[in-house]
Amino acid sequence: MQELVDRLKAISDMTRLKIFKLILEQEFSVCELARLLSISQPAVSQHLRRLKAVGLAEEERRGQWIYYKGCQKELVSLTKQLASFFADPIDSIEGFSDIVTLLANRASLDAECTNQKEL
Repeated sequence: MQELVDRLKAISDMTRLKIFKLILEQEFSVCELARLLSISQPAVSQHLRRLKAVGLAEEERRGQWIYYKGCQKELVSLTKQLASFFADPIDSIEGFSDIVTLLANRASLDAECTNQKEL
């Protein structure tokens, strides 16, 4: 589940989402992305580093330039992970065991919340 969270965090930033969409369409250098997005090259590099760290971008050196492209295979994997997360029963998802225990005693949960409203 942590992999899913990390990938979603990586694309939750609008600039990274734009970069990811661009490099899914075609390869770009940092310079080209900086010009397209009107941001600095170091900023683009930082965003690309984050995308690469979660497997959504890869690089290819050509002479003195490095070109980046999006990993379509990893996008498909992310899509499947997200679909599985929402389709799977809550008691089968890592990190939900405490919540499942509370849900098993829903009447107690309702009573606690009712008592808090009265305070």
